[in-house]
Amino acid sequence: MVLTRLMRSLFQTNLTELKSFGAPPPAVSNVSAAVMTLTAPGGRVPKDRSWKAAKVTMAKVDGFLDSLINFDKENIPESCLKAIRPYLQNPEFRPEFVATKSYAAAGLCSWVINIVRFYEVFCDVEPKRQALSRATADLTAAQENLAAIKAKIAHLNENLAKLTAKFEKATADKLKCQQEAEVTTGTISLANRLVGGLASENVRWAEAVQSFRHQESKLCGDVLLTTAFVSYLGFFTKSYRQSLMDGTWRPYLSRLEVPIPVTPTLDPLRMLTDDAYVAAWQNQGLPADRMSTENATILLSCERWPLMVDPQLQGIKWIKNKYGENLRVTQIGQKG
Repeated sequence: MVLTRLMRSLFQTNLTELKSFGAPPPAVSNVSAAVMTLTAPGGRVPKDRSWKAAKVTMAKVDGFLDSLINFDKENIPESCLKAIRPYLQNPEFRPEFVATKSYAAAGLCSWVINIVRFYEVFCDVEPKRQALSRATADLTAAQENLAAIKAKIAHLNENLAKLTAKFEKATADKLKCQQEAEVTTGTISLANRLVGGLASENVRWAEAVQSFRHQESKLCGDVLLTTAFVSYLGFFTKSYRQSLMDGTWRPYLSRLEVPIPVTPTLDPLRMLTDDAYVAAWQNQGLPADRMSTENATILLSCERWPLMVDPQLQGIKWIKNKYGENLRVTQIGQKG
């Protein structure tokens, strides 16, 4: 803009005045020669840079002014720069001095000086501008690559999250299957042990089945004899009980028109109780003899209140220990 304003200061009348010089002062002729040197087409500096040659160059004022305004100030040939140096080094090549000779020549002098200064600054700045442009392009490319890499990383992270979730689920399923397999293995082991144990019991069970089938045919007689034992033998002594069981009732059942079979070795106590109950009674104070055990069995098996003859108070002691606080005592003549 500064150079343009300088060009605009070169009025057409001033250039016309400049051409009117027949023999201009040396300062003016140096300015015209410098302009011819700087604007030499293709860098071919003319050898004839006299005032006469300069007047030919400035013959068309408008064209000359346009050539100065549109001068390619960013591409000055090296030959032109080399040839212009002596003019610039001349102490009289200053606009202030030249203005004393010709105002139009002073404008041209300023134009030459500023064009050269601009080119020098441009040569210093242009590599930096190009470097900045390259750096900007590299930065843009790097940012694009970075954005692409970030997008790829985001996609990979998304896939990683999905794969991690699948892996964790598969691991949990695997652990569950392992646990189920361990439980199943344990169950199979127990089943095999059970099968093995049951196989060893097969013979005993077969014998037991045969025994139960044999007992089944005599079950009615055994139950009949056992109920008779509970109902009628409680008052008798041991010998009389044995006499009734073996000497009277068994033969009677076998001599009936339709005999009722009875187990020859039937023991009513085995039908009514077992060793665990007997042991518990003895811990509660019941004497360990057979007679006491039979009496306790009859007492606990009958449906009515039994009459217990207990001169030694062994029975009452056992009853109190067995029933404890749940025992209700009623005396003869008691009211209420």
